[in-house]
Amino acid sequence: MIIDSHFHVLSMRKRGIRSLPGDLIGIDVGTDPGDAALRLPLLPSSPTIFFSIGSGPWRLDDEGYASPEDEMEQLMSIFSLYGADAIGECGFDNHWGYGTRESQMDLFMLQAGLASSLGLPLIIHTREADDEIIEALSSRSFACRGVMHCFSSDERVLRKALDKGLYISFAGNITYKGNEAIRRCAAIVPSDRILYETDSPYLAPIPMRGKPCCPEYTEYTLTLLAELRGEDRERLREEARDNLFALLQREKTVRKPCVS
Repeated sequence: MIIDSHFHVLSMRKRGIRSLPGDLIGIDVGTDPGDAALRLPLLPSSPTIFFSIGSGPWRLDDEGYASPEDEMEQLMSIFSLYGADAIGECGFDNHWGYGTRESQMDLFMLQAGLASSLGLPLIIHTREADDEIIEALSSRSFACRGVMHCFSSDERVLRKALDKGLYISFAGNITYKGNEAIRRCAAIVPSDRILYETDSPYLAPIPMRGKPCCPEYTEYTLTLLAELRGEDRERLREEARDNLFALLQREKTVRKPCVS
């Protein structure tokens, strides 16, 4: 049983990864409204492989981007065609500085509202944007369940996320030198809120760093997490499986046939 709460099958295919493990339980994550038609035909028909649709902050610099409202219309149109198990990934990224702080906030909060209205979890991306995510999570209008993907913040953000009932997912960067703050957070996340992922094909953990990442590499992240938390490795795997199903609150959304 391989648990991977966040991977990108389309990007994996572009990096030469042609297949997914047969025992995979995980979420193929959307990054822009136009990717669903390309991603979904690549996913095997499996009751344990889920998928999301979303619009990340990088969309703000795309030539085809018009407005947050236009993105929401596109996402609703895609949802009507294909369904979805989650909304996202979406959020904040100050590393690359997409758009403006205000435009990132607008795009994120509209997707949080969409997730809430559809009864779906939100997959949250945040990179070097701790103040922004705390502001968003503190808003009265943020009223959806979700997951902090590839957690890379400090305990201040962790506490706010947990207070909002969010799940916390750790990726291969937890194995990198210098990420002691992430490791400290991983050690204290409650067992009913922890997840792990690859973000494939990115962020391959040590000792695979530098190679295209794949869901099988969660085994390295799982091993480190168990050591940090003083837990049995297989028990932690089962906890992550149960948490992933709890996040989604369903066994499986029936994927609608892809329309070419």
